[in-house]
Amino acid sequence: MKGAPRSTQFDDIYFSAENGLEETAHVFLHGNDLPAAWQGRGQGEGQEQDQFTICETGFGTGLNFLSVWKLFEETAEETQTLDFISVEKYPLKAEEIKNSLAPWAEYFGLRIDILLEKYPLRIAGFHRVKINQQITLTLLIGDVAEELPRLEASVDCWFLDGFTPAKNPDMWNTEVFAQMARLSKEGASYATYTAAGDVRRGLAAAGFSVEKQKGFGHKRDMIAGCFKAPCHSVSSEAKRRSLVSSQVRSLGYARDDKVENSRANRKKIAIIGGGLAGTACAYTLKQYGFEPVIYEASDQLGHGASGNSVGLYNPRFSKLRDDLSNFFAPAYAQFVTTAKEAGGAVDYTPCGALHLMNTPEKTERFMSMVNHWQWHEDHLRVVDTKEASDIAGIPIEYEALYLPDSGYLSPKKLCEFYAQDVEVHFNRHIKNVNEIDADAVILACGAAVKNFDSLTWLPIESVRGQISALQETAHSRDLKCDIHYGGYVTPSREGVHMTGSTFEKWIDHLDVLEKDHGRNINTLQKNITFLKNEDFKAVSGRAGMRAATNDRFPVVGVVPNSSNTYVSTAFGSHGLVGSIAGAQYLADLLRGHASCMPSKTAYALSPQRFIDRAAKKGHALV
Repeated sequence: MKGAPRSTQFDDIYFSAENGLEETAHVFLHGNDLPAAWQGRGQGEGQEQDQFTICETGFGTGLNFLSVWKLFEETAEETQTLDFISVEKYPLKAEEIKNSLAPWAEYFGLRIDILLEKYPLRIAGFHRVKINQQITLTLLIGDVAEELPRLEASVDCWFLDGFTPAKNPDMWNTEVFAQMARLSKEGASYATYTAAGDVRRGLAAAGFSVEKQKGFGHKRDMIAGCFKAPCHSVSSEAKRRSLVSSQVRSLGYARDDKVENSRANRKKIAIIGGGLAGTACAYTLKQYGFEPVIYEASDQLGHGASGNSVGLYNPRFSKLRDDLSNFFAPAYAQFVTTAKEAGGAVDYTPCGALHLMNTPEKTERFMSMVNHWQWHEDHLRVVDTKEASDIAGIPIEYEALYLPDSGYLSPKKLCEFYAQDVEVHFNRHIKNVNEIDADAVILACGAAVKNFDSLTWLPIESVRGQISALQETAHSRDLKCDIHYGGYVTPSREGVHMTGSTFEKWIDHLDVLEKDHGRNINTLQKNITFLKNEDFKAVSGRAGMRAATNDRFPVVGVVPNSSNTYVSTAFGSHGLVGSIAGAQYLADLLRGHASCMPSKTAYALSPQRFIDRAAKKGHALV
């Protein structure tokens, strides 16, 4: 083919100029004995594998993934599943991928369009893309040497498809090979187009066999092989792997085939709570073939804080890329994709958001974020007062952080969207998980999770927040995007702005208070001085209780000392974004498959963290 796409970072082509599709088949499919490997004819296993995991270094245009996707659908049994994990430091735009794959549009059919519809925002982190009940893509955006150590998976097959070692040496070093060994099943295969000496020696030192094979096209050689056992040169890595794996097992992640198989038999999942956390779990679990059942104490979905008519979605901000951002940043990207799919059914309005740098602390934090979060400027950038004003449609006197993909929707309608075609039992006050006939139970009922004996010790609290619906004015109706300033205001919808929210730990009732309307209006006018003389009137309001922990991080994972009870709660004011990512992680724990969450982030989410902290201080929580 002519005009093969070329990387500007590495001055190298993404696939063979002769025929990229044939190169994929020769190097990666035939080199890894696919489809025989998942059909059980590879490596002498003699039986098909229910679940097969491929890990790729270099997603590029997605050509390899699409080829495997098509092959798997054509050759695997309906009961088999594929987890495809890929790392990409410089993700292409969706349009660039579409153009690169144009020669094979007919061959792949609708698969290219489906991939691009679900393609995540180009921001660093772990991104889960659910293709269908059989096939899952986990795209790790970032440097392979940084992302692989964060990964927990049990890999059957490797596609080593980084740019040539001469131009991209960081992709082909001993640390990467050691991580391959950590993540590989015994007998895991690999294949790569290169036969460079440093690559052969590095793989051999990490415990992989190395066999030269005929290369594709003009290339004389390529190499392939399989993982046998860690060698002495990586013994320290093997020790580290053992320590990390033991901690991860304590969080409920399984790399043992027997445990994975037992979890695969779990089908009926009871979910306690019909708010965002619970309905997001139902929505996600159904995509993986589970049978979720929701038990809600009230007579409607979204009865509590999840029942607002308008909710804004943003990641939770932190100065550095840390466990917090490694959860909330990909969660935000995932939510954007989910909201697009829901569309008008949830009043999805991607109007963008300006976060004002109205204090020195925010300025420092936001500038640090831009430098450390590794987001493409298409999704996050700092704008000056002129551009902020142009974006907002009204004068803004602060510099701001601009997120063009942000916006608002209806949390209440989103709960209903998530729970479509899901069995729901209303007015059910579950006091003991043993009351329920289910293979596993998820506690997703906010601070009420403490009502269950297994979580009475959890340091979680309820924080009251009130929102105010304000009648638009002659000047405010020009507002075009969400503005955040320590509070927030949305553009007018049907003549009404939504603004909020108060933060009151000391109030335990849900009465709507006039003084809180006044507080929301005062905060708005203090930070957007163009509107300071507007006579805003609150036409309605709503108060809700948000669940939060003392470390302000959600609680998602296995309930300690339990084999079949899980929890998803304490998302604070970021329930829209956090709940869908938490649901994906719980689905991975229930499946026993590759995790969509970095291992350190998974521990930071786990309720186990509180037990461990107390133990270090000599206290026992349970």
